[in-house]
This record gives sequence, C-alpha cells and structure tokens, in this order.
Amino acid sequence: MLDGKRTRTVTRSVTWDYAEVLGAILLVTVGGCLTPLNYRALGFVYLLAVIGLSLRVRRWPVLVAALLSGLVWDFVFVPPRLSFSVLHFDDTLLLGGYFAVALMIGNQLATLRSADERAKLLAESEHMHQILLDSVAHELMTPIAVFRSAVDQLGTNDPARREYLIGEIRIAAQRLDDLVANLLNQSRLESGMLKPQLDWCDGHDVVSAACQSAGNWLKGRPLAINIPSDLPIFQADAVLMEQAIAHLLRNAAIHTPPPGRIQVEGGSSKDSKRVFIAVTDEGPGVPADLRTRIFDKFAHGTTARKRGLGLGLSIVRGFMRAQGGDVSIESPPKGGARFTLFLPLEKCQSVPDE
Repeated sequence: MLDGKRTRTVTRSVTWDYAEVLGAILLVTVGGCLTPLNYRALGFVYLLAVIGLSLRVRRWPVLVAALLSGLVWDFVFVPPRLSFSVLHFDDTLLLGGYFAVALMIGNQLATLRSADERAKLLAESEHMHQILLDSVAHELMTPIAVFRSAVDQLGTNDPARREYLIGEIRIAAQRLDDLVANLLNQSRLESGMLKPQLDWCDGHDVVSAACQSAGNWLKGRPLAINIPSDLPIFQADAVLMEQAIAHLLRNAAIHTPPPGRIQVEGGSSKDSKRVFIAVTDEGPGVPADLRTRIFDKFAHGTTARKRGLGLGLSIVRGFMRAQGGDVSIESPPKGGARFTLFLPLEKCQSVPDE
C-alpha cells in the first residue's frame, strides 16, 4: 500500500505542475480584465495565486509562476498597458518588490512543503520497515520452534516418531526457503535488477513445473488442470512464470480448506492477442474493497487468517509486468477467487529449436 501512495506522490507529473501554474495565472488575468480592480490590487491577487501554487506544486514551477505572474501583471495591467515599460518610479519599486516577495515566499513555502512530504514519506517508510521486521520475526518463530523441538526429540528410538519429526523439519525448512525467496525477489523487483530472459514457452510445461514446485502445499486438495492441447506457445521467462504460478497455487492452498478444489486453466483471448493462465480456488474469496490493493506489499485478506509476509501477490504482479504482462483478480459466481496471468501472444513463424 505504501508503494501506491509513494508512486502517486513522487511521480506527480512536472508537466501537470506547469500546466497548473499557467492555468492559475490565466484565470487571474482573465478575472482581472473582467473586474474593476485597479492594477495595484491585482498585484496582491497575483501574489496570493503564487502563494497558493507554492502549496501545491514543486519549487521550479513556483519560481516560474512568480516570474511569469509579475511579467503578465506588468504587461497587461500596469500603465502603460500592453507594454513592459513603466511610467512612474513608484510602479518600478512596486514591481521590484513584487518579484522579490513572490520569489522568496514561493521558494520558502515550496521548500517547507517538500520537507514535509519527505518527512511523511520517511515516517511511512519506517512504518513499513517495522511491519516487515515484525512479519519476518513472526514467520521465523514457527520453523525455529519446530527445529528446536525436533532436535530435542530426534534421539527417540521410535522409527515412526523419527519419520514424523523429519517430515516436520522438511516443512519448516521449506517455509524458511519460501521466506528468503520472497524477500530476495521483492528486493530484485524494487532495485530494478530483475531482467527477464524471454524465450518460447509451452503452457503445459510451465504449469507442470509450477505444480511440482508447490507440491507440498497442494496435499489434500484436488487439483484440476485444464490446459488446451492447442494452446499456442508464447514468449516468457520460464522461471518467472513457474514462480508466479507456484505463488498463486500456494496462495490458493492457504485459502482453500481441504478438500476444496484448486483449478488451473489456460487459453488465449478471443482476439488472439493475449494468452492467459488462471488459478481458481474455493476459498472465502476476496472482498471488493480489497481487490484494488490485493497486489500491494504486505496486503492480507480480511476473511482469511493472516499468514506470511503479504509479498506473494506483489511479487506475482512484479514478475508479470517485467515480462510485459499483468495479473488480475475476480470472484467467480460460485465463490472463491480467480487469479489470471496475462501475457502478450506473438505469432511464432517457425518451430523453435530445442
């Protein structure tokens, strides 16, 4: 969720800032032409407009607003009108004072606003880091407890008990492996170090590899795979696709109580421009208000027990977008959740070399 807020703040278009500056100055100019205010009063109106803009836009657009408003005020309203010349020495001092005050106030207010935004972002970042540390600590507690308990009991002479403890250790080790993999994948996505290796992929092979990767999570849950035999091959990073599908299968297993069924489907869009692979579960579904942020970091469903760091679906979206695709979510009429991975479908002119 922080990502969305930070992106909206940081990526506010500079072009839009300048457009807002031009719009505000144009509005004051048109209003001044339609009102009986004298040019000195209009100077204060322009100054108020600059102050208002300094609370909304960046520093350089504010400085442009201060200079441009002074020039427009001089050219349109200060006698002689439609000229940059000044008749009276008092007006020269007035214009000079206007430029000085507008530039200083606009710059200072813009600087204070930027500092306030940076402080808010820093506070949110620290909050998110605290959430991450708390989540990691919580996730580490269970496998560590399993290891400690298993080590204390491995000396037993009961073969069945030893086999059970070894199974518990394997599960705990897999959980630690998933935790580390999620953290590393999220770091790769945020640092921009993820470089997909696109190649021709077969949907059957990718889904099969993903099912093997998520094998332990799927125990006790019937798995139905429906990938058409004529599904066209598509360009993707096989490793990223396998991990994305495996993430969705683990997510479905977590939210689908046994013996609920998990279904994997594949196909292409009606216009043959996209190929998709969808994973559908029979869990509690995703509320409408959560669907818009389900792919944000640390997002958890409200109808299911909180488990994991909340990075899995964020990583899925990052993997798909890195390949030029995307992921969507919907709730089928019969309940549950359906996650669909999309990739652009390109025509293969010849059979790829093995």
